[in-house]
Order: sequence, then C-alpha cells, then structure tokens
Amino acid sequence: MKFTKLKRTVALMMVALKIKELPIEEGKVNFSEDQLEELRTAFGGTIDLDKALDAVNKELAEMKEGAIENDQRLIDARDEIQKMLKEHGLAEEDVEEAAEGQEDNKDVSAQIKAMLEKYSTSVDEKLQKLIKSSEEDTPQAQLENGKTDMKHSDTHLYGSNKVYDELEGRAWNQIAAGVQGVSMPKFEAGSLEVQKLANDLDLYNRQTNSKLTSLFRDTLKLPSFWTLRSNVDDRVADGNIVTAEITQARKKGWLPKNQQLIQPEEAQVYPAQVDIEHAGYELQKWLTSWLADYNKEGSQAYKWSFVEYLNMELDKRRGQEDRVVSIKGVHVATPDNTNIPGLAIHRGDGILIKLWRALYYDKKYRVAQIEAPTKQNILDHEVQLIEKNIPEEERNAPGLILYMSPDWVRARMTRKRIEYGENTTFKNEELLEIENYPNIKICPLVDLAGSDFMFITYDNNIGLMENVPGERGMYRMETLKRDVFIFSDYKWGPRIFHIGMKVKEGDPNSFKVQTVWTNGMPMFKKDFFVRLYDDGTGEIKLPYSNITITDDWTSNIETLSNGYAGQIVRIKGNASIQGAAKVVDDGNISLTGDADFNLNTGGVITLLCNGDNTYTELKRTTEPDQDPGEEDVEFNGTAIDADEGYTFNYTGGNANFTGITGGIEGQAITINGGEGGTLTVDDIAGNVNVSAAAAIADGDYLKLTLVDGVWEETDRSIA
Repeated sequence: MKFTKLKRTVALMMVALKIKELPIEEGKVNFSEDQLEELRTAFGGTIDLDKALDAVNKELAEMKEGAIENDQRLIDARDEIQKMLKEHGLAEEDVEEAAEGQEDNKDVSAQIKAMLEKYSTSVDEKLQKLIKSSEEDTPQAQLENGKTDMKHSDTHLYGSNKVYDELEGRAWNQIAAGVQGVSMPKFEAGSLEVQKLANDLDLYNRQTNSKLTSLFRDTLKLPSFWTLRSNVDDRVADGNIVTAEITQARKKGWLPKNQQLIQPEEAQVYPAQVDIEHAGYELQKWLTSWLADYNKEGSQAYKWSFVEYLNMELDKRRGQEDRVVSIKGVHVATPDNTNIPGLAIHRGDGILIKLWRALYYDKKYRVAQIEAPTKQNILDHEVQLIEKNIPEEERNAPGLILYMSPDWVRARMTRKRIEYGENTTFKNEELLEIENYPNIKICPLVDLAGSDFMFITYDNNIGLMENVPGERGMYRMETLKRDVFIFSDYKWGPRIFHIGMKVKEGDPNSFKVQTVWTNGMPMFKKDFFVRLYDDGTGEIKLPYSNITITDDWTSNIETLSNGYAGQIVRIKGNASIQGAAKVVDDGNISLTGDADFNLNTGGVITLLCNGDNTYTELKRTTEPDQDPGEEDVEFNGTAIDADEGYTFNYTGGNANFTGITGGIEGQAITINGGEGGTLTVDDIAGNVNVSAAAAIADGDYLKLTLVDGVWEETDRSIA
C-alpha cells in the first residue's frame, strides 16, 4: 500500500509549513490551528483545504488498514490486546472508564491503555514510512531545499509519473532531481527544448486545473448550489410560460379565457482574455536580488520555476475577477484601436446589472416601498421585504434564498441575539433563520459588501455558464528573445433563469408573474461608475446611470440615449485627459446657463432624463471627489458617541450640547453645524473643554481631541 493519490498536495502542505514530517496522530492528520490558518493563507483558495484534508485522511485510513493487515508485529499486538480485553471482560472504549473508576482493574486497564498507545504509535510510524516511500519505482535522488525532503524516481521528478515531470529529454527536471553532469539548455527560439517546455506547461495546466474545476464555485466564494452549464458558445434562452386563471362558473355560452404568454429569458457568455508578458531582463534582475532563492535555472534568461510561481498567483487573481464579474460586471466593448486595456469589471454583465435593467427598462418585476435597513430594524426589514413583495401563495414555497451582504448577515445575527436575549445560546443555523419563514434561507454574497441591496429568488434560479469545460485554467506559452508570453482565452457569464414576465399595463394582476423580489435599495454603490471609450460620435448609449471616461477621451459629449424617464444620470470627468473635451448642449442635453461642462476637471455633472428623452442639468462639481475615508455620522440629538466615527454632522434644531461618550486617547473628532439650527458647545466638567462657548451653525465646525479623558478644543471655524 503506497501513498500515491495525494502526494503532491501533501508535499505542498509540508513545504508551506517548513516541516519534514506530516503530523499524524491515531492514523489522521493532526495540524494545529495555527498551521491550518497558515495553510489557508498559503493556498489562497486554489485548494479547498477541508476537502484536501478529508481526502488525505481517507487515504491514510486505507494505508492504515493495509499496514495493519500486512505487518505481523501489529497483527500480534492487536491479537494480544484483544485477548487481554476479553480475559478481563472489557471493550476498548471501556479502558478510560476502567482506569478512572474501577480500582480492581486499574493495573490491568493501565497495561491495556499503554499497549493501545504503543499500538497506535506503531501504526502512525508505519504511515510515515509509507508516505515517504516512492510511488512506483526506486528513488534515485533526493532534493534538499531546506524545507522538506522530496524523493524522485528513476524516471520522474517527485516520482509523479506525470509527463511534464519525466527526466528523459528534460535537463531542467534532471537538474532539479540532482543528476550530476547535466547542463541547462540555452532555450533558443524554436528549439526542441522550448517546444517541449511549452507543451509541458500546457499539459500541466490542463491536468492540474481540471482537478479544481469541480471546486471553483467554492474558491470563488459564489454559492455552491448555483448550477454550471458548459458548452455555451454565445447565448442560451429558456422559454418561460405564464398562465392566467382558467376556470369559471357553469354558463350557457362559449366564453374562453385561456390567456397564456411565453417569453424567452436570454443569457450570454462573454469572451475573456488574459495576456501576460515576462521580460527576461526583469526576471533576471528580480532573481539576483533578495528573491535569489527562487532562481532554479542559474543565469539562464528563461526563469521557468519563477514564471510558474508568478502564473499561479496571477491565476488566483483571474479567479477572483470571475467572481466579481459574475455579480457586479457591466459589459463595455473594448475598441480595436485603443491602447488602454479594458477593466476586468467590464468583461461582461453580472447579476446586478441584469436585475437593474429588468426593473427600469424591461419592467419585468416591481418593488414594494419599504423602509431602508438599519442595524436596529434589520429583522423587521427582511420580513417587510417578504410580506410586501412576495404573494402569499408563494412566500411559503420551499427553496427560497435571501441574498445580502456579509455585513448585513452579521448585523442581523447580532440583532437577533439582542432581541431574544443576550444569554440565549443560538446555533449558527438558528441565527440565520428568518422568524416565521424557515423555508427562506439567508445567503451572503461577498460582492454585495457595502451595499444595502437585498433580493430573494429560488435556489435554482441563478446559474453560471462557460464554453469549454476547464478552459479558464488553460494557458499557452511562447518565447521570443528572452521574453516569455503567456495567454489564455475563455468564455464566462452568469444567468438568471427567470426574473419576471414583461406584460402590458392593464393585464390582470394574476397574469403578472415574477420570480425575483428586492428590497428596492440601489443595486450599486454611489461611487460605482462605468468607464466608456471614445468612439468619436459625441453620442453615448447609457449602459448604466453613472458613467466616466478613459484617459484618451477627446470628443465633446452632445447626446445621451438609452435612458428612462426620471433617471438620474451622472457623468464624471477625468483630470488625466488631454485637451478640452466637454459636455455641451448641442444635442438633447440642456445645461444650466448654457455653460459647457469641462470633462478635464474630473468633476461630476448630474442630469435628469425627461419623458421626451432629453436631459436637464441638476448640478455639477468642478473637481474630483476626495476619498471619503470614514463615513460621516449624522446626529440630531445633543450628545455623540465617538466610537461611531470621526466626523459628526448636526441635523437638529437649536440646542445645547450635553456630552461625548466613547473614544480612545488621542482620537480627534470634528463637529459640523447644519442648516436646521445652532448647536452650542460649552465646557462640560470632566468631559469637554473649549476656549469659549462655540455656537456651531451651518458652515461652522469645532475640532476636539481626547487628552487624559477630556475632549480638548484644537481648532474651530465659527462665523
């Protein structure tokens, strides 16, 4: 019995932890919590650690059984143990109890316990030997890398039996295996060595990544129950049928009422492209610095080992971008003549933009008006979402999922503990239950972070699509004049099987069917802008309400299209553009005071789409937005909690300030006045110390810093 199936994974674990032996206790892997956390960080999501450990333990169990069955000493030990247990009327599980509570059996039980421990240790030692043994043939060389001992067979690096690890014809593998007298090839362009290495890289990626295909949804942190459809070349469409009521009371005449509507729900995969270039000079420069330990090829220009490492890191990022695009992507075509690479977020359309267009353009579903979620009302908010949006006959259906950001999941768990008593012990699954709706499960979506948007649909209503199975992890490699070029092409996209039926106004309510229900909050954050390329026409077809421009934009924006009545459109300039491109009112845009808006200021102009497809300016800014940093805290009372933020905006009426709670030594805060009234801040013994009473009105501010437990005034601006 030999440890063959997972040897490469075990080797990676040992290298990551810088250990020479796999920790085994009672026939199972026994990593510490710190080691497990270190492994999760090292793997970075490319390997599902929990599943990998389960697989290793399963094979260890098979090895253990084989070791026991084939080791006569262990067989004899086991027989002796069983004989002693039988003589004293004990089972193995009785050993601990006997040692603690039965004085007469104490010595016997101790002997049995010691023999069991010796027996278990022998098995573990046997497993360690099996793990270190070669997989198929006799080890030839041993690689000493300072981290772990890895053995090679007569024919393969690491004894892997993989084509790309063969020693024959691959000098780089022979050198890695410690074969003496072998020189590294020069890797001239078009040489057999380059062709073989390129083929090996392709084969490695095919074999390695194909093993991860079934795990990719967990790696991406997308729900594991979302389905995956392969072999989609471009688009797919599923027909959906809705039927109005059909029965009626008995009557004499013929009055048919079988109204039915069939509509397709179309989905599309979008082509994605990965272009990677490694300059040989840069690789050599890196590997003669503090990264010298990564240099396995000496002075050769082609640093294959390091390139492979870099490519693994880049592939992790590619997987992350697949996840982000699946949720927040908005497709923007990249022009053929541009020199500016496209943004990953614009590779294709994600779930959110599909829901946005279905609501505002296609009118496929409606949203009931409910209050915005807060940390205090979150439990009531989700119930309102259900009861004001979902028909009664459908809200009790099985398989419904409520999607929200991880922040709101944590907030509702905290609120549930508060409402049901701090001392109540809930299991995690109980904290994720919605009161009176056990059929609706909570599911966090990591890319909703920072958003108040939530939506409900069925667990089988969202899926993912690709073209060729596994092609997302396939890379091709070329070399030219010391440089390495790696590229990949694949297709990817999410889908919603059914959102709602687009029907005419006036149809019976029972004829309007929707399968997605939302809380009506904005689907994207306020600072989300879609970046567009200049096509030279002066007309923009709006892909979303917020748009911005690339660095090479030169045309005036004259006309907007693809809007809907009441839409608020924001156009953000770009301070990096050259020239004087503007938003002008030569088309269907009406500007305030006939003043053009200069795009090179980096400011934002806000427009309203009218019912006749014209756009009217509402306001503008003339400089780029500053990084907001911490979100400002608005308050209308007479006291503040410094733990809530650093900037406090007063929104109440005329009042006297009563104090500050919270805060840490050295913390600085700012209190800004508001339009509603004047907040007067004066000395408060042991809490606030100001140079003089500060009457803070609109446009005024007072700055305070916590020093030795008292908030001392450091600056003010009082009109």
